[in-house]
Amino acid sequence: MNKVSFSELPFLVKAAVFVSLLNAWVLFEEVVIDRHGLWRYLPFYKVGLFCVWDLAALLLIGAGVFWWSSAPRKERASCAVRRSVGWCAGCT
Repeated sequence: MNKVSFSELPFLVKAAVFVSLLNAWVLFEEVVIDRHGLWRYLPFYKVGLFCVWDLAALLLIGAGVFWWSSAPRKERASCAVRRSVGWCAGCT
């Protein structure tokens, strides 16, 4: 069985990952920030309303999911010379 990269997964799975990470942010916001009063130390934070921090989390999570799903990464070469130069006499 071969590994499947994130970029090969269907859009529905990527959307589910985005929604679950956004849900994790909302849960963190309600349980930690609102309950313990940390909102007093966050500028432009509004308790129970959509604010700049929510927008920043939305953009950061969206950019992360987009970057993660964009292009598959190359496999890392085992030799340091091959990684830097692209060729190694000892490896061939």
